[in-house]
Amino acid sequence: MKREKIPTHKHITENKSINFLLHHITDSDLQNISDNEKFSTLNCDHKDDYFVFFLLQEGIIKGLIDFKEIEINERTIFCTIPGQVHSITELSDIRSWVLVVDAMFVKNEYKEIFNRIPYLNMNPRLSQEELDELLQCISLVNKKQAQTNKLAGQNILHDLVSAYIGIMAEIYQKSFPVVKNNRYMEITSQFKTILSSNYQTMKRPNQYASQMRISSIYLNEAVKTTTGFSVSDCIQNEIVIQAKRLLYSLNFTYPTIYDRTR
Repeated sequence: MKREKIPTHKHITENKSINFLLHHITDSDLQNISDNEKFSTLNCDHKDDYFVFFLLQEGIIKGLIDFKEIEINERTIFCTIPGQVHSITELSDIRSWVLVVDAMFVKNEYKEIFNRIPYLNMNPRLSQEELDELLQCISLVNKKQAQTNKLAGQNILHDLVSAYIGIMAEIYQKSFPVVKNNRYMEITSQFKTILSSNYQTMKRPNQYASQMRISSIYLNEAVKTTTGFSVSDCIQNEIVIQAKRLLYSLNFTYPTIYDRTR
């Protein structure tokens, strides 16, 4: 039996002027999850055109991100980025903050960090200091959100949300391989942008290098240093991931380079 086409959640709410939502989820919130429209769609495979940031204080979250099983334990952060197919299959004894944010609201320098997550396949476990810092910030966001009804207050609230996202980005970045060459980061970011739009027609590394006006060797060196994967691996994985998404209704499965033992 074929499944339906993967739904895409295109807006955080029906009100397009709202650019973020914050939820604090506990087991008591989930007792009637089947009757709770706000959370029920998490159980079904779907895509978002926004970012979702999780701060898991306690418990276990299991799910799928781009058809790969994940298990997130307490004192861990993780996020889903726009376009990823994902679902939550199990929530156990959880206490978690969930921040849903319009992609346009996330600063480009933070997006570059979050967009590396699928390549590096990691979700940082927090130190006590990091956990306390995030909890203080998100609690202040929650408090300010309840109080704010004026323009000045809205601006402060937006700054706090951006700061929270920035702290998360900083924590992720500390877990990444050290890349001292900022030019490598710029090249990799540009390559991934071109790849996402041209993977169907551009299948060879030299095509991307030519468009970026650099050598294939330099492009591969930059991408390999930044992501841990060659340009060819990244191209192949993008093709596979997009094929999975396209053929989801046929229930096909494919391996990805991220499934390899490194």
